[in-house]
Amino acid sequence: MNPVVTKLMFVAIAIGVLLTLSPLRETGWARNSSESTIQQVRRNWEDIPPRERSRALENYRRFQKLAPERQRDIEERYHRWRELPSEEQDRIRENYRRYRGMNSDEKEEFHHKYRRWRSHPRD
Repeated sequence: MNPVVTKLMFVAIAIGVLLTLSPLRETGWARNSSESTIQQVRRNWEDIPPRERSRALENYRRFQKLAPERQRDIEERYHRWRELPSEEQDRIRENYRRYRGMNSDEKEEFHHKYRRWRSHPRD
């Protein structure tokens, strides 16, 4: 596998984790008490299927239990993600989808190649 693809797949995995740990940040639910924001969140929340709502709430609760420095790290990564061009986000999502579709042998090979790639000095 191409080292660039390997790196992108790893980044996609990391982004996937970020997105599942702070899904409600985008809606403004966390730390924002303005009435219009609350109404918007309520509308958005009601549009989400119950299964996804449950997952989002579980992820948000896990996020809230993290140490503050870990929360800040995740928020910073999430903001960097949001600043990426949509084409780059799409490419990362596609790589993440491909990773999720791998069987355990393929994932093990991916991790092996990633570790080898990370151990090489950068120019």
